[in-house]
Amino acid sequence: MPKHVLIDGNNLLHAMHEHAPIPHVGRETLVKIIERWASRTDDRVTIVFDGPTPPAGLAEQMALGRVTVCYSAPHTADDIIVAEIHSAPHPTHLHIVTSDKAIRSEARHRRSQDTDSSSFVRDLFDKPGNAQESSDVNSPTDEKPETASRKESDEWMITFGYDPNANRSSDGLDPTSQ
Repeated sequence: MPKHVLIDGNNLLHAMHEHAPIPHVGRETLVKIIERWASRTDDRVTIVFDGPTPPAGLAEQMALGRVTVCYSAPHTADDIIVAEIHSAPHPTHLHIVTSDKAIRSEARHRRSQDTDSSSFVRDLFDKPGNAQESSDVNSPTDEKPETASRKESDEWMITFGYDPNANRSSDGLDPTSQ
């Protein structure tokens, strides 16, 4: 029987920042990575984030196939996860992903499987066909470069009515940056 994987979203995001081989993972990228992982299993996945539901457009972007994304407001994600552990008709079919010791203890008490977030991140990226190889999971550096080239900078300055050469010395360097 397939498992229901219940993920503490903010907790996993923190672990991603510490252990993932890609930089700057946000909620949307995390959901894409988990969707890729879930597509290789028969498991149902729910990610619970702390806080209110985001605006409709963002919420729709994060609604992907096998992954359900929930928001906990007015409660905490921990409250939602513990309630799910207690109400599960078959707690042995639950797999809880969190580093919260109290939640993991509760999961073990109900005989649910549990994995700490750091271990889960390592598993996501260490296995063949891992999420890192995914061409549809973009790190923010793929979406937006950290710095613009001089040509791009000049084009934007012209677009906004500035002379790109106004502050440059005769050698083409910006004298304020030396």
